[in-house]
Amino acid sequence: MVAERPRIALALQGGGAHGAYGWGALERLLEADLDIVAVSGASAGALNGAALVAGFATDGREGAKAGLERLWNSVAHYSPMRVLDSRWLPSVFLDPWINSSLQLAKLFGPYFLPLVPGVRGMDALRRIAGETIDLDALRLPNAIPLHISATRVADGTPRLFDNNEIDIDALMASACLPELFSAVNIDGEDHWDGGYSANPALDPLLRADGTTDLLILQITPFAVEDVSHSLPAMIGRISDIGFNACLLRDLKTLTEMQAALQEAPRVTGPLSVLREINLHLMQAAPELASRNLASKSDTRASKLQELRGIGYNTMDAWLAEHRDELGRRSTLTRPEPELA
Repeated sequence: MVAERPRIALALQGGGAHGAYGWGALERLLEADLDIVAVSGASAGALNGAALVAGFATDGREGAKAGLERLWNSVAHYSPMRVLDSRWLPSVFLDPWINSSLQLAKLFGPYFLPLVPGVRGMDALRRIAGETIDLDALRLPNAIPLHISATRVADGTPRLFDNNEIDIDALMASACLPELFSAVNIDGEDHWDGGYSANPALDPLLRADGTTDLLILQITPFAVEDVSHSLPAMIGRISDIGFNACLLRDLKTLTEMQAALQEAPRVTGPLSVLREINLHLMQAAPELASRNLASKSDTRASKLQELRGIGYNTMDAWLAEHRDELGRRSTLTRPEPELA
């Protein structure tokens, strides 16, 4: 499919504090000469998507960039680790202690964090989303279509919320890690993090009007060089595998179906869209694979800004390599060996 100006549908993966990497990647993408025609997100990707779409609806690209910055500045402002983010405390000495503390919190947090007032109800994240994302803007006539996913606790299937359905509860459901938070009840059904079932949902993006390209922004790497046999490292890797399982499945299905359709002599109806759409995956930067379990919980401003920079530079490099292919051809034509 050839288009003068590519029309991009964005799929945004979740990943806790690593969502700040997505913030930087989206900032760079917003500077490119592209049209964003639909967004799908899970967990931190849902928050990034909502901030982008709400900001874009009110003030275009600059509004989208401002919305993302407002969201992550608020995450840093309300971080319980804010007091530890100081130029008077060198990170070379502080970071190892913080990493160890966060790893212990990950291991034992499910036992004691629910006893801390406000944790189970996601009070801090509710405040952050409520103060920084204009949910009414999602329903403006010019708003980019947005879809966020949550997982039904009862049967493990994804539930998708669109612009008209997204409220604070839907955003919380999409980011609800059950080891920390109580399930979010919506319409009589309990929901957990969308990453368990659709991280992110790709199907609604294939139906977006006039889409030329589907671009997936990955935050959790498929493969890592080495996995320590320590308990925190194994728990972290198990989490990564679980949150990537549905994306791996969807990518394998999409690429295999598209390859088969392109061999078919004639395709009509909805399948013709799948045949023609260009598929792209901006894989997670190697720097994310080298970070430990604790990194996804480290919400210090300095660490979020570091991730933002990595995301910006990774997207910049991806665009330098693939910008001319957008609107013209897929850069993800079949599952690579590490995706199989």
